[in-house]
Amino acid sequence: MRSIIFLFLTVALLLTRVCFAHDADGKPNWIAEGSYKGQDGVHCCGPSDCEQLSADEVQVRPDGIWLTRFKELVPFEQATPSEDGRTWRCHNLSGERRCFFMKYGNT
Repeated sequence: MRSIIFLFLTVALLLTRVCFAHDADGKPNWIAEGSYKGQDGVHCCGPSDCEQLSADEVQVRPDGIWLTRFKELVPFEQATPSEDGRTWRCHNLSGERRCFFMKYGNT
């Protein structure tokens, strides 16, 4: 019985580490705690798979949002309004974009 409880607690701890954002690193809890999913239907997670982009790394163009660091164009329909007013790019294990969050307007 103890081994089953230990196994359950170990799995629960590992799953928590995968998608748990902690403010100490300045990472956004709202991404990890939200129900945001990428085009692939997978949760956007948080601290280990999201990077904050500076204003000079983001260019709004007529055909989408150009991310200079990644040399990548994000179509407008794939951009989600950011809850914290910052710009974030979340990626999968291979580095491909999963989610993109950006401040819109004066919100």
